[in-house]
Amino acid sequence: MFRGLGAPIARELEGVKLVTPDKVYDDVYDLDLGGRVVRLRATGRAHSKGDQVVTVPDAGVLFTGDLVEAGQFSIFPWFPPYDTDVSGLRWIEMMHRLVATEPDIVVPGHGDISGPQLLADVRDYLELLRDETWTRRDSAMSEETIVAEVRALMIERHPEWAGRDWIEKGVGCFCAEHA
Repeated sequence: MFRGLGAPIARELEGVKLVTPDKVYDDVYDLDLGGRVVRLRATGRAHSKGDQVVTVPDAGVLFTGDLVEAGQFSIFPWFPPYDTDVSGLRWIEMMHRLVATEPDIVVPGHGDISGPQLLADVRDYLELLRDETWTRRDSAMSEETIVAEVRALMIERHPEWAGRDWIEKGVGCFCAEHA
C-alpha cells in the first residue's frame, strides 16, 4: 500500500523485507521482560487497522502510539483510495476507554511525555472535529468549504499545535463516516 503513495516512498521501501512475528495475539498479551511485565493490548480499528497500546502496569505508564499526539493535530492517515483504514468514530470510542484507564504517565506517538489530561485533550479535539464537520456536512456544504471552515476553527482553538495539514484529512475521514 505504501508503495502506491508515490515514487519517493516506493524507492525508500526498495529491498525492505517484512519479518514474520514470533509472537501474535488477538486481544491482550503480557510480555515478561525479566521482572517487569508490559501489557500489549489490541484496540481494534481507530487510527489504523492494527492499533495497539502498551502499558507498564506497575509504573502507571501508557504508550499510545499514534492514537495520541502531544502538541499537534491528530494524524489521520486518510489517503483514498490507498489508505482508508482510519475510523474517527472508533478512535473517539478508544479515547474514552483510554481516559478511563487513568494512567499516571502517557507516552504519545509524537510529542512530549505527559499525564492523563493529554488523553482527554485528544478525545475532546476528535469530538469537536467530528461535530464541526458533521454540522457542515449535513447542511450540504461542499467538502472544500467544510475543510476551510473547520481548519480555521481548529487553528483558532489550538494555534500552537503543529501538523495543520492533518486537519483536512480528519475532515475527509469524518465526511465519509456516519453514526
